[in-house]
Amino acid sequence: MGISKVKWLLRGNQGEEDYQALSCKWKLSPLVIKLILNRGIKESYFEDYLFPSFDKLHDPFLMKGMREAVNRILLSISRGERILIYGDYDVDGITATSLLLKFMKDLKFPAYYYIPHRQNEGYGLNKEAIKKAFAKNIKLIITCDCGTSSLEEIRFAHSLGIEVIVTDHHQISGNIPPDFIVVNPHNPECNYPFKELSGVGVAFKLCQAIAREVKFPSEKLKTYLDLVAIGTLADIVALIGENRILVKTGLEILPSQSTSPGLRALINTSGLSGRKIEEKEVGYILAPRLNACGRLSLAKTAVKLLLSDSVEEALWLARKLNRENSRRQNLEKRMCKEADDILSDKIKPVLVVANKNWHPGVVGLVASYLKEKYYRPALAFAIEKDIARGSARSIPNFPIFQALTGCSELITSFGGHQMAAGLTLPVENIERLENRLNSLAEEMLSLDDFIPCRFFDAEVGLEEIDMDLVKELQVLSPFGPGNPKPVFLAKGVRVIYSQSLGKGEKLTLSDLSGKKLFKAFFFDSFDKDKGKNTLSGKMVDIFYFPALNTWRGEQDIYLEIKGIKLSENSNSLHTGG
Repeated sequence: MGISKVKWLLRGNQGEEDYQALSCKWKLSPLVIKLILNRGIKESYFEDYLFPSFDKLHDPFLMKGMREAVNRILLSISRGERILIYGDYDVDGITATSLLLKFMKDLKFPAYYYIPHRQNEGYGLNKEAIKKAFAKNIKLIITCDCGTSSLEEIRFAHSLGIEVIVTDHHQISGNIPPDFIVVNPHNPECNYPFKELSGVGVAFKLCQAIAREVKFPSEKLKTYLDLVAIGTLADIVALIGENRILVKTGLEILPSQSTSPGLRALINTSGLSGRKIEEKEVGYILAPRLNACGRLSLAKTAVKLLLSDSVEEALWLARKLNRENSRRQNLEKRMCKEADDILSDKIKPVLVVANKNWHPGVVGLVASYLKEKYYRPALAFAIEKDIARGSARSIPNFPIFQALTGCSELITSFGGHQMAAGLTLPVENIERLENRLNSLAEEMLSLDDFIPCRFFDAEVGLEEIDMDLVKELQVLSPFGPGNPKPVFLAKGVRVIYSQSLGKGEKLTLSDLSGKKLFKAFFFDSFDKDKGKNTLSGKMVDIFYFPALNTWRGEQDIYLEIKGIKLSENSNSLHTGG
């Protein structure tokens, strides 16, 4: 069963704005002006949007807890105390940990680090790790991308004489004790003007604040933004405001200007050498390799790679991550098939699957797969003895963090945000949790909520697509949540050739006149058993993005197809991801 229906809606304000006047003023085509306005960017913010720059970042000391954090770190440095960076095992946490370690090393005060084992220790601070830190005479722990929900563990650290500084970006449940040092823009008492930072983004703001106090060169600080860009993109936070600045600047560093032998080795072994690296390459190629070791074994392998100063060691570690990623892909494929088998035809408003043979590091990918395929909130659990470790992914109008909060008496621990969460609970509570969540969904969701809405920006025929327009569209990048990639509608397109390509199709399309031909790729989610090459020779309406492919100095245009509707039958609709 794939996505059965999709609602395509025209995006943005379709009023009578003077696109031509704005086009002349900003030296952009009226179409690109329309796209910017469609993204909710008012003209007064065009300058910041079109020209994001490092010097436009907010004052880090506007963030609650930042002054206390900086003072305590500088006190530890002056005393010569041992500092431990405690990170999370995903890409956001790995890059945040590596960033702080690099920064501390550049301050001539190297720190230690610790990342918990996903399967054996779980998410966040844990008491056993704190005991190990105490045994090594650690006096200060700085968390990265975790710690907000670890209040009991922080109290335990305090009892041992260890101070804890939390840097995090996850939702806050409950009150933070006034004597705790927590740097998190989601703190209800925090008036920081931008709330959507990733974990590595918050860690970078801490570095920015310390740098100001110790007169650390801002040009040197910018060299860390390759790590910030990777972690921010991997965590799928909104690419607006400061995130846009951090990611755009960081992507400009990758790959040619990166000073990291580890990142250069990862780029080379991933087949990206010589290619322009954009958000797609980070999200689908680099980030999964950094994530793989945290899912299956020890995330410290990725940290070692990012910190390595040796070209030989970096190459060896990058190849190891490639192997881990291949193993992860095989596990994911098997587990997703088994999840489909568990569900069979029993499709409820909230999907819950569990298996004692699943790897806990991969259940998040299974939950994402189910959410995308069935367009429903989905939870997947790996069972070990009497404990279930799981991940949740959700759809709009069903905030999963809020839903889990309402079921907290059934759950041992959980954390996350409104679209994704991780949780642990007794196996015996899985069915009760499933029933409670489905009851909530029946109250909160309507049938329309299970029909995904996709948006297109304008009707643009293929005859209008040329290299000038495609290059001009790059001013809108990087694309992601909050700044989606533009999608155009072209009607009456002829499919000249169609070839099955794994989960999708490779197409050759022509415009209405037949004078322009375009290569196109359509990675869809409809049932491929309905017939191969079914689009060949058809007239279709396509929802697409015209992309630029650069290979060995040569550039050409190809179309990323997001959806196809047969022109002669408007009810026949296929949708790609």
